[in-house]
Amino acid sequence: MTEESIDYTLPKKALEALAQGDRNEAIEQVRLERNISREEAREVIAAFILSQPSLHRRMKDTQSETQWGLMRWLILFQAIAVAVGYFLFFRDQW
Repeated sequence: MTEESIDYTLPKKALEALAQGDRNEAIEQVRLERNISREEAREVIAAFILSQPSLHRRMKDTQSETQWGLMRWLILFQAIAVAVGYFLFFRDQW
């Protein structure tokens, strides 16, 4: 897909998905609506996001929040695993 043929209008469902921060759902909606390959749909969504600075900024913020949320869950899981391991292997030393 060339730069000249990119259509910056997206289906309503794709716009709703982008508003919620779900880029994969937006790609899927564009792919189904326009009957194009996944790679072409990714290009369309990427071009649309880059053409909308506020949307681009919001997507970056959502992505960073997701990464920190995942990090918090990993830390919590690690703390629980350490506590369980300590209880199982060192409980006789209490």
